[in-house]
Amino acid sequence: MSESWRYIQNGQPQGPVAEGELKQLIGTGQLPPEVLVWRPGLAEWTKASLIPELQVIRLDPPAPLAPAPEGRNLFEAPKAVALSDSEPTSLEAKAAVAGALEALRATKPWARFLGVLGIIGISLMVLVSIAMAFMSRGGFKGMPAPLRVVLPIVYLLMGAFQIPPAIYLNRYASRIGALLQSHAPEDLAKALEAQKAFWRYVGIFALVMICLYALVIVIVVGAAGFAATGRRF
Repeated sequence: MSESWRYIQNGQPQGPVAEGELKQLIGTGQLPPEVLVWRPGLAEWTKASLIPELQVIRLDPPAPLAPAPEGRNLFEAPKAVALSDSEPTSLEAKAAVAGALEALRATKPWARFLGVLGIIGISLMVLVSIAMAFMSRGGFKGMPAPLRVVLPIVYLLMGAFQIPPAIYLNRYASRIGALLQSHAPEDLAKALEAQKAFWRYVGIFALVMICLYALVIVIVVGAAGFAATGRRF
């Protein structure tokens, strides 16, 4: 049993290793005390800090023997327990789930950071648009009137385009937090739905921008060609 410990590192199951080697990895700081570990006999992956035998060595008194079932020979050798064929598959599945949760745990702060950064960017663009609207009456009076009107609107539109991704990223981070608390499949589905909404918006926005750039290029090339043709005549 002491040779059958497994642990999660960088989202991947490692091992098996001896109990002493695992305790040394934790004691030297190569693995955190909260590292997820498993061995045959445990119902699921558990933090090492919650397992007594992976803490300090204690000389506990031997547990009293349980009374033998009626009719059983006390001197009968224990029968070997056959491991089912499904145990390795179950172990791999649990390791995969633990690795996915660890990856989502590492993703959450970045999603939150980008969501908050988007909100800050939206606020700055709105402030710049308002400032340009007021300044167009003063120092920017020499600027063409269409440009004085268009620039504030452009900044407002740029801020508006950032609202959906900021909402999706903050929603994604919140749903990851709920998933890490509950480990419920429905919370995982909600987190992935928020992630899908974010990438769907990014894809549509990128496609629209490519089409707009292509349209601008066509207009510029057409205008240049029309001007060149007019000079010849």
